[in-house]
Amino acid sequence: MPRRNAFDRIRQEPQQPVETIPFAKERRREKRLWDQRHPVSTYFIPSPLHERAKDVQAAVLGLSQKHMTTTSSVAGELMKFSLTHVRSGKLQMNFLPASQGRRRMGVTLMEGWMEPQDIPQPVRKQQKKDKAKAVFLGYRWGREVDVQIKAIAGTAVSPGEVVVFLLEYAIAAYKRGEVQLKEETVVVSQKVSAAW
Repeated sequence: MPRRNAFDRIRQEPQQPVETIPFAKERRREKRLWDQRHPVSTYFIPSPLHERAKDVQAAVLGLSQKHMTTTSSVAGELMKFSLTHVRSGKLQMNFLPASQGRRRMGVTLMEGWMEPQDIPQPVRKQQKKDKAKAVFLGYRWGREVDVQIKAIAGTAVSPGEVVVFLLEYAIAAYKRGEVQLKEETVVVSQKVSAAW
């Protein structure tokens, strides 16, 4: 059997080196099963609570960085603490019913009951206000916690208000030293398979 030279094929069909590199195969996106099993519970925050919600979000982020874990695990533990106090009666939540919109005066045009004015009345154009961006808080703390939050909120307030209130309560308890977060090691397993 004659010996073969590895470069015979290249000499017979000369190509640029770039042309010898195969194109990358388009990979299908993974099914994201973990994300489907652990959905994010997202809550709309009403505009009067935007600043408080951002403070809560920053505090949860700071605690998660301090304890080297995710924000969802910290927020979940803080929420469990607050919900335990709600169930035991240590924390009472009384909500005022939201008003059904602003009350405005009605205006009707009436002709002939006043003397016409010589000076025309200026009509002032109202300046448009910049709409604030919507604020949402979202954490992966499980369906049962989400159901409890929505049950507390009922129809009187939005669940976002309850989330902000309960997280503020737990963060204040953490600052007072009534609650401590304890780190636990989590074992992560990885599957290995042979591919030829």
